[in-house]
Amino acid sequence: MPAIEVTERRFEVSDVSGQKVVTVSHVPSDATVSQVVQEVVVKMRLPANDAEGRPFSYHMRLDREGRHLLGSEKVADAVQTGDRVVLQPNVDAG
Repeated sequence: MPAIEVTERRFEVSDVSGQKVVTVSHVPSDATVSQVVQEVVVKMRLPANDAEGRPFSYHMRLDREGRHLLGSEKVADAVQTGDRVVLQPNVDAG
C-alpha cells in the first residue's frame, strides 16, 4: 500500500463572523477544497441549515487573493502556509 503524501501547509479557517477559528495542517496532498470544507464545517460545529430549514453549502474565500476557491481545487495548489481562509455559507434554493 503506497504512503499518502501530506502537505505541511498550516493555515487558518474562520467562519464569516471571525469568532470560530481552526488551524488546519497535515492535509493529504490530493485533498480538494470541498473535502477540507466538509471536515472543517463539522469541526467548527457550523449549522447545516438556515433558520427556515434550507440547507447551507459552504465555500472558502482565500483572503490573500480575495477570491473564492473552487471545490475541485487541490488545497496543496491553492493554499500556502500562513494563509487565512473564510468559510462562507450559500443557501441552496429549494
